[in-house]
Amino acid sequence: MADPELPIVCARIIAGYTPNPPTGIWPQVRQFTMECALAMKPRTYSNARRLMTMIALFACWVVTVTGCPVTPQRIFTQSNLDRFLRTRLGGHSVTYRFDVSRNLTAAALAVAGVKLRQLPTPTQGDAVRPHSARDRATFVSWANTLSTPLKRQNAQTLLALAGGAGLTAQQIMDAQVTDVEIDGDRAFVTIPGPRPRRIPVRRPWVKMLANGIGAHTSGDAFRAYRLDEYPPNQLQQFLTRNRGELRPSVSRLRSGWLVELIDANLPLEVLLATTGFTTLASLRPYLRYAQSHDAADWAATIAGEVSA
Repeated sequence: MADPELPIVCARIIAGYTPNPPTGIWPQVRQFTMECALAMKPRTYSNARRLMTMIALFACWVVTVTGCPVTPQRIFTQSNLDRFLRTRLGGHSVTYRFDVSRNLTAAALAVAGVKLRQLPTPTQGDAVRPHSARDRATFVSWANTLSTPLKRQNAQTLLALAGGAGLTAQQIMDAQVTDVEIDGDRAFVTIPGPRPRRIPVRRPWVKMLANGIGAHTSGDAFRAYRLDEYPPNQLQQFLTRNRGELRPSVSRLRSGWLVELIDANLPLEVLLATTGFTTLASLRPYLRYAQSHDAADWAATIAGEVSA
């Protein structure tokens, strides 16, 4: 399954990957995992790492539990996938389980030509309902009163990156100090990957982000141990261990950021470039929380009598 266009960084990740924590079954499934990841044609470091992690976890679990031969047809079965998602990943978030399901079904089709049924797309529901202004004030108070400087800085960084720049949990865990640029009253966050962009941080969050980064000039922006299996797990553990009056939700903080951009009436091209979305359909779940407009109020603009 040669991939002549495979980036060197991806090749290194695939060839050098080992599960963390180590497992004795890994030597049996290593070649299989590598072939599956190569078949998916990753083009970035994060994609290659994510594929290796998910496929390795699944393959190790299947062989350990069932003892089946390490072949695509025996590994990638509907019963194995359903049982894995239900038992091995039962304690993980709906979003993560969906992401694993999506990647494993794609690998099954690419490697074995088997079309498996993936989990349904998570319903947005409360996940996209923005936190209220009162909630955000509560979070700021919580972050500023945690017991140690490291905890305070991690909380401030988490809130500012999600609420001020719209980063997802995975992006927060991937963010490096060097990705953050503080310039007086303005701040920018660079997001690498398939849709690279440089995001201006919303003004109310700039000072908090500066406090969170502090004097650090390198390393992870959110400083915590990374689990290969699911890096955002440590972000969730941080919130669990440092409970406040109300638990912050990264997805709801991001949703608030998105709604604020929609309410700002940005040009559609700018809105897509900033959010990283590729289609306007991705914005649909957030429109219900955006400001409503009466077409009659825009009659002069629609008619071309005044500028937008």
